[in-house]
Amino acid sequence: MARSDRELLVGLNLIPQLTPKRTKQLFARFDTFQAIWNASGSAFGSLFGSAVVGEAIAAGRSETAIDEELARAEELGIRIVTLVDEEYPALLREIDDPPMVLYVRGALPIDPARSLAIVGTRRGTRYGKMVAGRFGSRLAMKGITVISGLAAGIDTAAHQGALDVGGRTVAVLGCGLDYPYPKRNQPLLAQLVEDGAALSEYPLGTRPAKWTFPQRNRILAGLSRGVIVVQAPERSGSLITARLALEQGREVFAVPGNITTITSAGTNRLIKQGAKLVETIEDILIEFPDLWNEHESTAEPSEEEGPELGERERQVYDLIGLEPVHVDDIIARADLSPTEASHVLLLLQLEDLIDEVEGGRFIRKP
Repeated sequence: MARSDRELLVGLNLIPQLTPKRTKQLFARFDTFQAIWNASGSAFGSLFGSAVVGEAIAAGRSETAIDEELARAEELGIRIVTLVDEEYPALLREIDDPPMVLYVRGALPIDPARSLAIVGTRRGTRYGKMVAGRFGSRLAMKGITVISGLAAGIDTAAHQGALDVGGRTVAVLGCGLDYPYPKRNQPLLAQLVEDGAALSEYPLGTRPAKWTFPQRNRILAGLSRGVIVVQAPERSGSLITARLALEQGREVFAVPGNITTITSAGTNRLIKQGAKLVETIEDILIEFPDLWNEHESTAEPSEEEGPELGERERQVYDLIGLEPVHVDDIIARADLSPTEASHVLLLLQLEDLIDEVEGGRFIRKP
């Protein structure tokens, strides 16, 4: 029985040796998917410069595996969308090495004109997670789909921020959809797919690995018109996403951070290298005039005036932000005695306005 192109793509995607780079070479060399499926191991070996790789690819083709994968996806309620399907995201199709297959849980299509990615480190600070959540909420309120990677830290905050205002968000996973990672985000994933979607190019049963996350980052960037990097250290997968976004012709934005904080070293470097510094969504949307009406304000909603406090409490509270401040700095800047400062800090903690963190430092609760 002859196989359809979509079935052949599912089968090719099951072969581990077919990396995005090799898949691109195959598509340039062969005219049809059927020709790829029928090619000899020696033909693959000649193309990739390795007889071992060529034979492994040839041996990896299995019609039984195609049927099993399709049946398993149907059993789990997961849709498989391939390059030849109309609902394949148009913007993603334009990148240099689009995935052959997307496993989908939730709603497609994704409107490519109204999608932006928010990414950052898994070890985001309270400040970073607050910013990611705020950007996720503000963008979602403008009807923009927030794309991120479901990882802990910044990604989680961005997804949750969009969900908190009833917005749409899409997660791109670095593993099979039947093996979501991290496990603690499974409730978030369940909430997310009700109105948004979770996507993965990896076959069912694929566990997360060091190589899967950098590879999936091209999809994160490819689904979005721009990438917002909130916090990232010098060596971060988020910087890979930013580089891929630039290569794909997307806009790259970076949130500035404390120059003494490791988690902001990468974002600050991106700004030095030409990424646009952003503090509000207005800084982002100004680059996409079609995403907002010229008569509509894009300014951030005004913040509440804050809790009612006495003069000394207000003075100390205003000195404490979302980055930890040492008690000695508070004493010096507020011109208080240690006893007075301790009393005021205790009152603010009892009011649930600040937290004490390690090392005699204090931080404001968002």
